[in-house]
This record gives sequence, C-alpha cells and structure tokens, in this order.
Amino acid sequence: MKNLNCFKIKILISFLFILLSGKSYSQYLIDESTQKHRGDFEKIDEKIFPILGMPITFFKVLNDNQEKNNLKNIIDICSEVDFIYKKLSWEKSPCLSLPWKYDFISELGKPLIYWEYSSGNANDELEKKNTTIILGGVHADELTPIHMAFRIAQTLHDNPMTYRDVRVIIAPLVNPDGFFAHPYKRTNLNGVDLNRNFPTRTWSDYAYKEWFNLKNRDKRKFPGYYANSEQGTRFQTDLIEKFKPDRIISIHAPLAFLDLDFDNKRLFNKHSKLSEDQKKAKEIASIISRNAGNYRIMDFGIYPGSLGNYAGNERTIPTITLELSSSNPKKVAQFWRDFSPGIFKAIKFEFKPNQVADLKNYFYK
Repeated sequence: MKNLNCFKIKILISFLFILLSGKSYSQYLIDESTQKHRGDFEKIDEKIFPILGMPITFFKVLNDNQEKNNLKNIIDICSEVDFIYKKLSWEKSPCLSLPWKYDFISELGKPLIYWEYSSGNANDELEKKNTTIILGGVHADELTPIHMAFRIAQTLHDNPMTYRDVRVIIAPLVNPDGFFAHPYKRTNLNGVDLNRNFPTRTWSDYAYKEWFNLKNRDKRKFPGYYANSEQGTRFQTDLIEKFKPDRIISIHAPLAFLDLDFDNKRLFNKHSKLSEDQKKAKEIASIISRNAGNYRIMDFGIYPGSLGNYAGNERTIPTITLELSSSNPKKVAQFWRDFSPGIFKAIKFEFKPNQVADLKNYFYK
C-alpha cells in the first residue's frame, strides 16, 4: 500500500513538472507537432529521474498512449459525422481524410476539431499576413453550413497549388453536441447559444439581463449565466487569440443575407468617412455577394455576446456572417455552387496598399 501511494505521488510530481515547464498539457499531448515535444523530455536533466525513481521512458509511453487516444477520439467523431452524412443523403464525408487537431472538448467530451491549412511553410510571413478563420456548426441545427465548412476544408486540402500564400483555419463543427442530438439543436449541451456567450465588454451589463427581461424568453438564444462559460465559446476565442486572423467567416442559416461587423459605429454611420481598412472590410463582403448574384448585404446588428461584437466590433477583425437561405440538407450542392467561388476569392483577398482602387483589375485580369 505504501509503495502504491509513493507511485501516485511520483505521478503527481511528474505532471506538476510538465505544468511548471511553461507549456500547456494539451500542447504536449494533442498538438500535431508532438514529435517535436517528445524531444523536450529527452533534454530534461536526467538527475531528476533518480530523485523521482522513474525512467524517462515512462513519459514516452504516457505520451504515445495519449496520442493514440486523441487519434481514436478524432476517428470516433468522424465516424459519427459519416453516419449523419449518410442519413442526410450527402456524399461521403471528408472528415477522416483531413489532419484535424483539437485542444478543447465539448461538454459531452467530443473533440472540437480544427485544421490549419497552409500551402507551404506554416511560418511563412506571407501566409501569416493573410489568415482566415472559417466557422461552421455554431448553431448545429443549421445543417447546410456544416456541410459547406467541411467541403471548404476538403477543397483546400486537395488543391494546395491553387490556394497559395494563404493560411485558413477551419472549424467545421463548433457545436458537435448539438449536431449529434436528436433532434439537432441550436444550443449546446447546457442549452447555451454559442453566439451569445462571447466575453464582450457589455456582456455583464446586458446579455443575460436583456434575455431574462424578454416577455417570451427564447431558450434557443439563452446567453448563459456568465460570459465565456462554454467550451465552444472558449474554443473560438482561443482560435482568434492563437491565429490572429485578418478576417473571420462564420456560416449560418437560414436568414439569407451577408452581415459585416468591423468597427461598427463608423462602418454604418452615413456621415462618417470610411478608413481604408473599413473600405477593404466592406469589400470582402462584397466579393462574396457579387459572386453569388449580388446576395443581399445588410446590417443585422450585434448582440452583447455575439462573435460579430467580440471579434468585429471590439477587436476590429472583419467578421462576416454568411447566412444561407435554408437549412434544408437537399440544398447543399446549390449553396456550394453559389457561394464557394466568392468565399475562395475572399480568402485570397490581401490587405495591401491601393488594393481597393485596383479591385477591377483583381476580378478581370
């Protein structure tokens, strides 16, 4: 019994050492670059291990086992996605063919998967200056955006020479718990709307209070009891912080419009002169609109805990909400034809001097 207790203490000390080393546990266990981190253990002063009474191979075994477990979790969620694809009579899911990562899990323990697309060296400065985050499945009962996000990932994966000098981070299923529910749910397991839970400056004063004071409280739009309380919200804010995108495209349905959030007070004030950055932000939305037959662009407004408020208004990251006109799963092919050309042009749109004045050449050269 005494030996067992000593062993437990040694394990706790070992994990404490990892935490104190300045790297998060998820970085050691989940990151695609785990091979690099393996070497970190080998560089640790081996004088530590006689004190702990544990060989360095213990950490290697632990790491290998966790890698296998993470891969199994990704295979499991992709198998569930495949099942729903078949149920909805969609083509075969591309989920298993893509190199997903995850750093967060949902309230039900599902991996919140994402992929960082890079046409070459992930550290290339050109790509870092042209970074897009694409989000799907935030409201998981909106089926068509999930299909579109997965297909965008597949297209980038299959055509690296076509989409060069860009970096795209794709999270196609932000709310897997809602997607795997019966029936599909807008909210997550806790009944929280992930597009009302972002930690904006006005959340504490308005988000919950405004919802609570409504005569007919819509449970589908419940913002949570406090900001950033949900795994899906933390996942999105972490992607924004980690990758520092130049634009965000969040795909929803079925309201049939494009909405741009970017320094909103000036953007939609008719008497304000737009800055060059604001003109370029509006042009990103216009690119998608024009390529989809002049799809309607409108100012839908922002909520205290919405992505548009958090990223577009407060952090001045051009944030586009693409609202498809339907969640009907039979329309995915039509939506792909209508919107994919504009989305890929928006991804390639670079923020560089005089580009706004030169847009005609951009489209017709």
